[in-house]
Amino acid sequence: MDKFKGIKIEATGQNIITVGDGNQVNAKYQDAAGALVDLKQALLESNSITETQKLDLVADIDSIQSQLAKVRPNRTVIHGAWEAVKKLDTVLGLADKVSKVAALLAPLV
Repeated sequence: MDKFKGIKIEATGQNIITVGDGNQVNAKYQDAAGALVDLKQALLESNSITETQKLDLVADIDSIQSQLAKVRPNRTVIHGAWEAVKKLDTVLGLADKVSKVAALLAPLV
């Protein structure tokens, strides 16, 4: 099911694009969205995190990506979700990806 089915989206100089996992984001946040896709994939492949933790963290990443579809993302939502996700910076194999996302989300957090 298309997340934005039934919503009229018109090109107004700001484009909505679809990134790797099907999330739709505002074009100006494309790099952050792509980095989140990479982080999510690495998280899912990690053996250092429980399945319950993965579920919670993927939901937080999805929340951030949903905000990136907006012209004016809700910074409070992004900040709240990022607080949990950024703790992955201590997990082997994820620290670099977390750093990259942190730098790209900095203007929104």
